[in-house]
Amino acid sequence: MLMKERLKSWAVWLSVFGALGVILNAFGVFEKIGIDSATFDVVVNAVGSVLIAFGILNNPTDKTGF
Repeated sequence: MLMKERLKSWAVWLSVFGALGVILNAFGVFEKIGIDSATFDVVVNAVGSVLIAFGILNNPTDKTGF
């Protein structure tokens, strides 16, 4: 499957956004813009990890499943 076709998959973009959120949180970007909460850190890491796992488990060549 071509990379161009994979980039059309919504699951790939969910995993990219999840990874981006985890990376930004690790570098403290959210604290720098005024969001400072331990609960927020846990939520960002949990949601980001789920989105990343979803993107890894996704098979865009099989249209019957995710």
